[in-house]
Amino acid sequence: MNQSKDNFDTNPLIGRAFSVLMSCQQQMAYGISQEMKAFGITSQQYEVLKILVAHSEEQINLNKVKAAMRENVPDISRIIQRLVEKDLIIRKKQSNDKRNSTVSINKKGADLLAQIDPVIKKKMESFFGVLSQDELQTFSKIIQKVNQNKS
Repeated sequence: MNQSKDNFDTNPLIGRAFSVLMSCQQQMAYGISQEMKAFGITSQQYEVLKILVAHSEEQINLNKVKAAMRENVPDISRIIQRLVEKDLIIRKKQSNDKRNSTVSINKKGADLLAQIDPVIKKKMESFFGVLSQDELQTFSKIIQKVNQNKS
């Protein structure tokens, strides 16, 4: 079992890219969460509202909301309950299955999104504004390629 040390070491460029990407993600997530605080919601609650506004023509169940989330959210029910308590969404029990419910965004929730979206857009522009259009295009392609590699 005399394998060379190199077999266990990560390529330094891969390690650096990973470190830089994680740092960037943390800074962006923190910046976005700080913006959300001013509106009294979390970034996960914001994402749920965005999903519901995209499905505003229908009421969708919690499983569909959870499936549409970008990150794994183990307790979608809690997030939904908080949005109901803040009077930003409507939850209705399904007549055929009392354990399941559908949710939809209400006017107050849609109005809140209309206030938040320009703030988030400005924040994204401050993060990515340092890149040229060509750099943004290349960056997006690279991130998509890495993201498609589900190993």
